[in-house]
Amino acid sequence: MDPQIERAGLDETTDVVTIGVGGNTLGFAEILVRCVKDGLFGRYCLNHFEYEIGQRYERVLTEYEAMLEAVHDAAPNAKVITIGYPSVLPGKPEDCGRGDLTELATIGNNDLDWLWGVHANLNEIIKTVTDERGDRFVDLAASSAGHDACQPAGTKWVEGICGQAENFWPPNIPLADLPPLPCPGNTRATMVHPNAAGHANTAKQVETAIRTELQKS
Repeated sequence: MDPQIERAGLDETTDVVTIGVGGNTLGFAEILVRCVKDGLFGRYCLNHFEYEIGQRYERVLTEYEAMLEAVHDAAPNAKVITIGYPSVLPGKPEDCGRGDLTELATIGNNDLDWLWGVHANLNEIIKTVTDERGDRFVDLAASSAGHDACQPAGTKWVEGICGQAENFWPPNIPLADLPPLPCPGNTRATMVHPNAAGHANTAKQVETAIRTELQKS
């Protein structure tokens, strides 16, 4: 965390710090890719991860605690606002078009249920650590419900495994020891990242949180 703290120039004069991390620590993108790959062969990726997911949660918890402590040490007078992850998965797996790469591709319903729980647990870990520090948590999952990757274009705030993105995004989904899976049409491998509407919602929620915290000063 030190390089980010240094780049941000955090010190005693810092008023507000916003933080949005955790998914990479958990390895959520890696998990998604494995689930797409296993789905191609009718296998369940949850069988691959079920014995190690607890260790991944523990790593997120431990590193998040250390990160917040470092931020508070560097910026002792700042309001710290952590940002959760938006609803990338539907509450009902059957809402996804099986095999549709612009939604959640080949991931089966059982795995979608499991992934929904993984995503929820990630947000809960971030919120729990945030609450324990007395900081403010921005719940993007609640505000983006119904705008997941399996909704139609114009409704979704998160692109699917493949989606609309600029050309610098990769055109293929990497599948480790298998040939990459090409995205259809002009889509790119967006891997459930937010689109412009999703970013707009995040900006709105974070702005509200910042204004609320600063009014307490």
